[in-house]
Amino acid sequence: MGSVVVHKPHAVCVPFPTQGHVSPMMQLAKILHSRGFHITFVNTEFNHRRLLRSKGPDALKGLNDFRFDTIPDGLPPSDHDATQHIPSLCDSTRKNCLAPFRDLLTKLNSSSDAPQQRRDRQKRLQLEPRGEREMVQ
Repeated sequence: MGSVVVHKPHAVCVPFPTQGHVSPMMQLAKILHSRGFHITFVNTEFNHRRLLRSKGPDALKGLNDFRFDTIPDGLPPSDHDATQHIPSLCDSTRKNCLAPFRDLLTKLNSSSDAPQQRRDRQKRLQLEPRGEREMVQ
């Protein structure tokens, strides 16, 4: 008798890095996690450091299927307690976050701890003739 492999869906949660966006996205990520999703929560480096300072270094440990990652916001270092200048942050995010985010997605997709279903689909797409591949996507 064959075994059934259950594949968890993977959600990559990326809040806009301004006040009022991170907490609601974290709440959504926790709800998705409780419903069986593998979560990658992506913060800017600045917001990740603030999260660690406010919650403590152990606040982000302990959940195997809930991981945190960071991307740069493109702004120069600032006072760790300061609020970032919103117009500058918006401009910098628009100009500087796409490439690091794409790199992160590439890393997640090729990682050994990426959800198996995605890796299986990628292998299947690599092995299929081009005509069939277009139908699968």
